Amino acid sequence: MDEALRTAPAQTGGGFPRGWWAHLGQRGMLGLGFAVGENPPAADAVLVSTLAEQVTHATGRLGLGMAWMLQQMLGRYVLGPLTRNPGQSGWISALLAAMARGESLLALAISEPGAGAHPKHLQTRAIRDETGEGWILDGQKAFVSNGPAADAIIVLAISGEQDGRKRFDAFLLDARTPGLTRLPNPRAQGLAPLGHCDLRLEACRVPENRRIGPPGQGFETIAKPVRAIEDALLLGPLLGAMRHELEWAAGALAARGAAESDTLREMGALRLEWEALHAVRDALAHELEAQGWGEALAFSTVGARRLCERWQAACEAWLEARHLLEPGAAAPDFIRDLRLVLGIARGAAQSRQLQKGQQMLQSLSI
Repeated sequence: MDEALRTAPAQTGGGFPRGWWAHLGQRGMLGLGFAVGENPPAADAVLVSTLAEQVTHATGRLGLGMAWMLQQMLGRYVLGPLTRNPGQSGWISALLAAMARGESLLALAISEPGAGAHPKHLQTRAIRDETGEGWILDGQKAFVSNGPAADAIIVLAISGEQDGRKRFDAFLLDARTPGLTRLPNPRAQGLAPLGHCDLRLEACRVPENRRIGPPGQGFETIAKPVRAIEDALLLGPLLGAMRHELEWAAGALAARGAAESDTLREMGALRLEWEALHAVRDALAHELEAQGWGEALAFSTVGARRLCERWQAACEAWLEARHLLEPGAAAPDFIRDLRLVLGIARGAAQSRQLQKGQQMLQSLSI
């Protein structure tokens, strides 16, 4: 990975760096986390998180580390299990191979405007077409990571109801599907060149074999696991961005000349805390690899996110105290991206914090 990143072409323009991405594919760095053909995954969850940190640190762009991580996650945990399905194994294997070569980017669309990802509030629907052999999708999606550049998008939609509860299915749509429109979202700025967008789906036709996963269980088998899996792997690219932030600060101090011992001690403390967080990163990834996703992992990722939030707050306070970051002034992109990612799904995190507090009181009253 070091060699691939060092020799990659320059990233030019404002869109996704296709040439840079294809270079990683040619060096065999894009299909490490999922099976390609007869080759099993070369990287487990621990190594995927580690390499995502490496990509972020080397490029200084949290969006690129997350884009790399998301492709490994979708390839392994969403598409990978489907290669055993007789009616889908061919085209899914071909898509995984294209992803590994850097020829295809995949996105996942779950959240919706004003609803987040809560299943009770999702409205996008899939109904059978007139032939009974395909589906028609209508609705809107929001905050689709990698959406602006994606070649294919997995869309979660309501496909029916049972006992008064919505049933969901996931459908893989070609980004050129008629009726599928990508819309800019001014509230989702940052993480370049990963990018976010909204989607509008108007009578989008999808063949039956592009419905993926167990019928009617899209939320339970894709949407819910992916949230915990992404959070478990996310610590890697976050730590890469945090290291970039520290090294940027060290470079600014070096340019000023001699630094006071208090300044160096505080910077050293931040570095030691950053190093200690790697034990948390590895523990989350080990748990994912050994146990798979589950409630225990979901709770652990909330705790890890809290540690990163506290580190970032302490780092920014130190940067301001040393006049490396001026209050109210525009922060560098990597700091804005860290703030953005650490603020994602904060409501869900607070809900789990409340659950844990309630569990503690209940355990004392037994």
